[in-house]
Amino acid sequence: MNSIVNSPDVLAALQQRKRRIKKKLQSSRTQMTDNVSYLTGGKVPQTADRVQKIARLLINGLVIYRGFRFCSGVFSGIHSFFTPSKRRK
Repeated sequence: MNSIVNSPDVLAALQQRKRRIKKKLQSSRTQMTDNVSYLTGGKVPQTADRVQKIARLLINGLVIYRGFRFCSGVFSGIHSFFTPSKRRK
């Protein structure tokens, strides 16, 4: 920010910074969409076929279920780590 204030042409410096941030956001968006397609096992083409629509729903449901199971396992591990263990008599 100091470099923008100290530059002779503040407006040009702000515009240049805006362009850099815009490029970073665009690359971040494309990276996120690539990650989503990787997690869902690739993009399933949109079709009018009823069987393929049902298959796509099942695949998406399984991905959501696996994510839920993973998160619940992580949270139960954290919970068991911080919960004092009970002694057996």
